[in-house]
Amino acid sequence: MMKKSRNLLAMTLSAPFLLSQMALAADESEVVVNKPNFTFLTSLGVLEVEDKDFDPEAFEAEVGVNGVVKAKEFTMVYNLKADVSDAINSRDTNGTEGEADIHIKEASVVFPTAYGAFVLAPRITSGQNRELYSNVDMFEYNEAHSGGAATTGNTLYGQPSEGDDVMAWSSPKFMGVKLVLATLSLNENNGDDIDATAYRLVYDKDNLNLGAGQVIVSKGMANASKNYTRSALTAGYKFDNLDLGATYEMNTDTFGSAGDYDTLGVAARYYLDNGYSIAAAYYDKNSDVDANDNYGTVLQVKKQVGKNIAFWAETGNYDITSDNVALGVNLSY
Repeated sequence: MMKKSRNLLAMTLSAPFLLSQMALAADESEVVVNKPNFTFLTSLGVLEVEDKDFDPEAFEAEVGVNGVVKAKEFTMVYNLKADVSDAINSRDTNGTEGEADIHIKEASVVFPTAYGAFVLAPRITSGQNRELYSNVDMFEYNEAHSGGAATTGNTLYGQPSEGDDVMAWSSPKFMGVKLVLATLSLNENNGDDIDATAYRLVYDKDNLNLGAGQVIVSKGMANASKNYTRSALTAGYKFDNLDLGATYEMNTDTFGSAGDYDTLGVAARYYLDNGYSIAAAYYDKNSDVDANDNYGTVLQVKKQVGKNIAFWAETGNYDITSDNVALGVNLSY
């Protein structure tokens, strides 16, 4: 496993150079491979979680490559991204050197056409999360998604931040409106080719953002009697110096003993002078199981330095989830 992970990272890092050579070789052919873009994002800092030691932490450490391939018949956009933050942090939890914790965050191709964009993605950042939860996802450590591969201090929502084995179609945008349909194959050994379906309708024009969507997970995933359904509504508006947003999530017929629950989040960011901003949010989870009720507030102060660097300090205080304080610096390229 360690050797395999090292190979995956090597492939990710070497991809820009290989694709550059492909681009040069394709200059005189009908297929044009544009020079790839190499991306880098790291978020490093210190974290104190309730009942745990104060600890330096790599919140994110991503390397990636993306680009465009053009031919007479089609245009293809590719994206490959790996996150190595777990590999950096694993020694803190008595793990190995960490090579086995390299996580492929994105491996996708998109075919844009006049009839919409077609997506094929063994691994992809969740569009459902990005477009229905971003109005309340303004933070670095206390991100508005469920746990899993991407760690978060906010555990009140059920929507994951990533999707596996996704096929999707996004309609052309018309007067600010688009429709997205997707299928996911979460288990390749259960006899069902499609384990989950998702759709969302999004309006995004000028300063107003509205969205509604649903994810339906097959009952066969958990030998349940009903499909698990997660629905979400969102709204956001950008004023001159103020961003406001809200997302309401409804989880029905959940698998296991979690119980059905709804989560409401409201968030705001106010922009000050000289790159400073202040963000605040309130989240409330109301469950059929009283012991799972939860609520919390998150506060953040951020200093943006140009396009590529940001310093931030953040605190999350919850009724059940562990409280946390985090300070960090983001560097992106």
